[in-house]
Amino acid sequence: MRSTSALGASLFVFFAACGGSGSPSAPATATSTLAIVVPSNTMVSGTRMQASATLDGVPTTAVTWKSSEPEMVSVGADGMLLAAFNGVAVVTATYGAMKATTLVKVTPGAPALIRIYSGDQQSANAGENARDPLCTIIMDAAGNLISGLVVTYTVATGGGTIAAPTAPATDAQGIAISGLWQLGPTPGKQTVTASYGNLTSVTFTATAK
Repeated sequence: MRSTSALGASLFVFFAACGGSGSPSAPATATSTLAIVVPSNTMVSGTRMQASATLDGVPTTAVTWKSSEPEMVSVGADGMLLAAFNGVAVVTATYGAMKATTLVKVTPGAPALIRIYSGDQQSANAGENARDPLCTIIMDAAGNLISGLVVTYTVATGGGTIAAPTAPATDAQGIAISGLWQLGPTPGKQTVTASYGNLTSVTFTATAK
């Protein structure tokens, strides 16, 4: 068995036929080679990509397809791949007793929404710090968390301040963590907005006592 794999290239996995049945137009032999061909081994969430198979270098549709992680990458009967959740899936083509596999990695798509992760609805004495930092997450349309995006925290009402960092990037877990929120001097509801690009911002609320 011989296997080679490279991003942006075909992955070939060779299996000797062990009594497998072949199609009339391309019968398998004891030395037949089954291969999967994909344009790339990386997909962006929400995109499609056509995988194909060859038998001894000749295109064949007489295979069955399977994904090890269909919630990440689903595969249709025709080999069409649909990427959804971030991760790595093994795509398998089967022809009789022969199998060929390739790895497909899914990366997050474009930022679609920002959400509060933690730090909302706190309370503290007027002029003092709220106990916890403000945390937001940014997701693509499928709900994948995205790292490396800068979220801006801005005091909207109440006259308080946000300690550095006021513009943190989302970390490896997709969370942007601000400095502590010092509430303004007047008792009552106070707010901070968190924003990224053109996405609809979110608002944190705290109560100054």
